[in-house]
Amino acid sequence: MESMWNWVLAQYKGYIGTGMIAGLFLVALVWLFVSEKNKNTRIVFIYVPVVVLLLFFCPLFAKIVYAFTGEEIYYRILWLVPVIPVLAYAAVRLMLQCAGKKRLIVGAALGSIIILSGSLVYESPYFSKAENRYHVPEAVVKICDTIEVKGEWVWAAFPEELIPFVRQYSPWINMPYGREMLISRWSVWGFKSELYDLLKEETLNVERIVELAREQNCDYVVFAEGKKLSGSFEAYGFELLDVICGYAVYADSGL
Repeated sequence: MESMWNWVLAQYKGYIGTGMIAGLFLVALVWLFVSEKNKNTRIVFIYVPVVVLLLFFCPLFAKIVYAFTGEEIYYRILWLVPVIPVLAYAAVRLMLQCAGKKRLIVGAALGSIIILSGSLVYESPYFSKAENRYHVPEAVVKICDTIEVKGEWVWAAFPEELIPFVRQYSPWINMPYGREMLISRWSVWGFKSELYDLLKEETLNVERIVELAREQNCDYVVFAEGKKLSGSFEAYGFELLDVICGYAVYADSGL
C-alpha cells in the first residue's frame, strides 16, 4: 500500500502545478467550514470536495481504480473537486463582508493572488500556434480537401501524426484505424492494425500496404514523402495523386 500511496501523491503533485491554487483552496475550504451556515451550500462546497479528496487519497480506492483504468485516468478524479466554484464563492463572501473602498481593495488583492498563483497556459508544450482557423495541421486541411467527395464516404490510410486531426476536419473521410492506435495501453483490448504498423516503417513494404489497403477498402494511402519504398505503387495500380505539405497521396487507379 505504501507504493500505491506514493503513486497517488505523485499523481496529485503532477496535477496541482505550482500548488498555490491548491493552498488557496484548502484555506477557502477551512474558512467556509467555520463560517458557512447554509446546509445545502455546505454539502456542495465543503462535504462533496472533502469526500472526493478522501477517496482520491485512499490507497485501496486508488488500487481498485488503477486495476481497471491504468495510470492515465486516475488524476481525473480531481476534476470532481469544485476548486474554482469554492474559491469564487469564498472570495465573494469575503468581499461582501467588506464595505466601500475596502471591498475594492480586497477584490483586487484576491484577483492578484489568483493571477500570480499560476503560470501562463500557452507556455505548455501541449499548445502551439494554430496553422489555420480549424486548429488542425495545414497538411490535413489540404489533403482532405483534395480527396474528399462531398456526400460520399472516402476511405484513406493516414500516418500516425495525422490520425487525430482527420475526423476533426472532415466527417466524410474514414480510416481503417483511429485514435485507439495511439494509446499503447489499449493494445490489451486487441486494437491492432498491420496497415498502421507498416506505414510507420522507414521503408514501406509497398506490396503488402497495397494488399491491405484494398482489403480494407482504402481509396487512398498517405505517408511522409521522405519514406523509402520497397517497390513502386504504380506497379500495383496506385498512382501518385499529389505531394501535399510533405505527404505523398496515392490513389487507387481503379477508382
